[in-house]
Amino acid sequence: MTEKKSQPAALLFPNELYASVCATMKKMMANYLDTNEKLAKETLGWYEKATVWAKDTPWAPLVEKQISSAGKMLDGSASMTRKLWQIEKTEETPEGMQEA
Repeated sequence: MTEKKSQPAALLFPNELYASVCATMKKMMANYLDTNEKLAKETLGWYEKATVWAKDTPWAPLVEKQISSAGKMLDGSASMTRKLWQIEKTEETPEGMQEA
């Protein structure tokens, strides 16, 4: 009985197609990451405005620490994802100037 040897996915496709798929996936991930990071930062900003009532209360340090911790977690998570996908942080582009 003969055994079938499994081939890596890279050998099943021509190099040009494989490179094209990888580049497209990388662009998709970069756009996804940028969009979600922007939304999360806007949400943190909204949360900061929504908790302004706690400014002069005993809850103020807790609320500030919570917002600070969430911001650090967001930055760390986005940074780790960029390193894993080997994506450079993009500059903020004006609305409508981003590639489709």
